[in-house]
Amino acid sequence: MQGKIDAKLRNRLLAASEELHKEDEAFKRASNLDFFLWLAVFVALALAVRMFVFEPVVVDGDSMYPTLLHREQMFVEKVSYLIKPPRRGDIIICRYPYYRENCVKRVVGLAGETVSVSDGVVYINGKALQESAYWSDVIWMDTEPITVPEKSVFVMGDNRNHSTDSRDATVGPIPYCQVIGKVHSVIWPLADIRSVYTGMSPMAGVPYEPKVSFSWAP
Repeated sequence: MQGKIDAKLRNRLLAASEELHKEDEAFKRASNLDFFLWLAVFVALALAVRMFVFEPVVVDGDSMYPTLLHREQMFVEKVSYLIKPPRRGDIIICRYPYYRENCVKRVVGLAGETVSVSDGVVYINGKALQESAYWSDVIWMDTEPITVPEKSVFVMGDNRNHSTDSRDATVGPIPYCQVIGKVHSVIWPLADIRSVYTGMSPMAGVPYEPKVSFSWAP
């Protein structure tokens, strides 16, 4: 009699153990599914933020010297230009026709304005643009007047004599739809973190004083 009871008890224990094992396996599968679902959501959000909000971009070349140096990493924000158009003086990331790589340049001329270079000086609608904050040399080549179309900007590199930009016939003015975002700061290397408009580190605690200002009047 005792043997029958022990056998039944063992069977019940085995059955309970198997049930617990099944529940544990189901729990593990559910946990793994939850993990991968959350991972997919995180990756999708990260990609969406990178595509539509901001992303780090590496400077390639010296066309924006001395404002931006080769291999520095910039913080590029993509929301501003969904609300308002680029302004003169903004540093932007944009796409050129027939170029596979994105380019970083400064906005010099706005829609409806006529931009030219004469005797080493940039002119907007016939008036000289003061650029001493970041350019102190003479531009080697003159440029015939170019009128910027609607919803477009005229861009140039700060390193005027070593930049392919809107002065080039293969580039020309950049439509708004080809403007990717606005450069705000250098974020790498750490020793060189700074605003591209003030030249100051955000950790310096110095009052805001714009480094770049344009003294051009319409």
